[in-house]
Amino acid sequence: MGKRESNKAANRGAILDAARRHFLERGYEAICIRDIIGDTDLATGTFYNYFTTKEEVFRALIDERIGTLTGQLHTVRQQARSLDEFVHNVYLAAFTAIAGDPVLYHLMMRNEAAVRGLYPQSTLGISLETLKDDIRDAIRRGIMPALDVDYLASALFGTGYEIGRTLALSERRDPAAAAAFATRLLLGGIQSFASNKAVTLKPRVRAAN
Repeated sequence: MGKRESNKAANRGAILDAARRHFLERGYEAICIRDIIGDTDLATGTFYNYFTTKEEVFRALIDERIGTLTGQLHTVRQQARSLDEFVHNVYLAAFTAIAGDPVLYHLMMRNEAAVRGLYPQSTLGISLETLKDDIRDAIRRGIMPALDVDYLASALFGTGYEIGRTLALSERRDPAAAAAFATRLLLGGIQSFASNKAVTLKPRVRAAN
């Protein structure tokens, strides 16, 4: 890398570092481009040599790693030979990534509204559409009973998101324990759909004294 390219990389890195600090400390909605560039030694106009909007900087901090993890989770689901592997191995991969890079997930959770707005179908490395496709494939392969794909995708997504949040905020950060818990929690429910017997939950009414 020549001096020009090295300077460009350093400038871009300085902008990203400053943006990360502000997004973590104050939140996406509370800051502007001037705040970001003001926390560097660069001239204000330099920002526009690398980014055009605040959203573009935010995406640059997240996109590559989330895209990589989404691809990894898709591969894990495709390679699963059983329902247990489909659920457990994906959660283990996702939670291991969270434990290994908690700052990324602190950033995402500190700016949850922005993340949900910018990534309505994907967060924490879980692409909902890719997940639904993989569930359909698992049903076709016979490792998962036929069930409502949209409901299951939401359940897997929501469980992963909330346990991932707890993991990212935990000092202990044990991804294996988190994956085992999520798997045990969901596996029995999914397996119950292998039975044709309908389950009806009736409210219990306490008799009046």
